[in-house]
Formats: sequence, C-alpha cells, structure tokens
Amino acid sequence: MKLKVPVIFIALLAFLLFSGVSLADSIAIQNSSFEDTNPLAQACGTGCAFNNGPIPDWTITGGQAGTALLSSYYPGGIPDGSIVAFSNGGTISQTLTGTELQANSTYVLSVFVGDRPDNEVSDYSFSLYAGSTLLGTFSGSNSSITPGTFAQEFLTYTTGSTVAAGDLTIDLASAGIQTDFDNVQLTVNPADYPAGDPPVSTPEPGTLLMLGSGIFGMLGFAFRKASAV
Repeated sequence: MKLKVPVIFIALLAFLLFSGVSLADSIAIQNSSFEDTNPLAQACGTGCAFNNGPIPDWTITGGQAGTALLSSYYPGGIPDGSIVAFSNGGTISQTLTGTELQANSTYVLSVFVGDRPDNEVSDYSFSLYAGSTLLGTFSGSNSSITPGTFAQEFLTYTTGSTVAAGDLTIDLASAGIQTDFDNVQLTVNPADYPAGDPPVSTPEPGTLLMLGSGIFGMLGFAFRKASAV
C-alpha cells in the first residue's frame, strides 16, 4: 500500500511519455497579448481607455492601431490579461528575428479576434510570412463572432523538404473599424495531424530521453524504498 502513490505517479508519467500527448514547440512572440503598452491616456467611457500606438515590439503600418482596455465591451473577459490590440484599417506586424522555417513541419498561428457589441463590424485577416514569401492568410469578418466575445482562429502551414528563406513575420490586419486582437501564439510540430486542426505532436527525442530518465529513476527509487521496508 505504501507504493500506491509512487506507482500511480509513475504510471501517469509513462502514459504521457508513450501515448503521444501533445508537446508542440511554442515559438516566442514578444508582447504576444499586448499587456506591455504605452500609457492608455485617452478615455472612452467606463472601463475603457486606449492609445493610438505605438505598440511595444509590434510595428503599425497604415490606418490607425494601438492598445486598449475594453472591459466594458467584453464583460466575459479578455482571453489573456486585460489589454487588447485594435486596428482601424491598419496592419500590426512583428518579425520573429532569428526564427526560420523548419523542413517537414507544421506551423499553427493562433489569434483571438473580438467583436465589440456596438456595431463596429469589420473584415480582418492575419498572415504568416517567411521573409517576403507569404505562407498563408486567414480572413474573416468579426460579424460572425458573438458580440462582446472573442473567437480563436487558426492558420495552418505545412512545409516540405525545402523551405522559403527568411525570418518569420506575423501580420494582423483590419479592413475597417474596428478589429480587436489578443493572445497571438505560434507553434511548430511534426506534420502528423490534418490541416486546420489545433496543434498535436509527439515528443521530440530529447524530451523523450529526459522524461524516460526521470521515470526510470523514480521507478528505481520507489523499489529501493520498498525493499528497505
């Protein structure tokens, strides 16, 4: 009975190791949820304040864009933190310096898109580039999102044996007033799932080795402890 807890714990670790549970690699995006912001000096009502940029770690091109506290517009909460990025006909972009495509891999760009409940309807898109090469674009209208909420959308791109050169760049764009963006995430993992699905991957060899060593080390410790009883 004394071995019950260690054995259960080891069994759970073994399940994670050998069942192919998702361990997709997350690619670092600076200020991915826009919580790092310049002062929100312009008020727009109760629970609402904003600035018209710049946005730290992001580049604004054309139109108007910035960051905002919009708790009064999204009573159910913001996907990550309390601040969002907004775009009024502009593009918000970030180049992931030093991050290039890997061969035979699948990339999933995930973005939360919001719809304010005050008839600010706009088409929007988000894109992934390698250097100057467009890898893919997801397009939609926030009119399809329940007012006052966010929807998580995915863009998936799978590479072959040869890849486009250049650092990866993420673009978030709006064709009108107003699109809100939050919690931008990019993952890469082996191409082992259908296009369009959220990322699923098996552990990499280094991860397998570390988990395996830990499991068998704990197993040996448990048996030594049992023998001493």
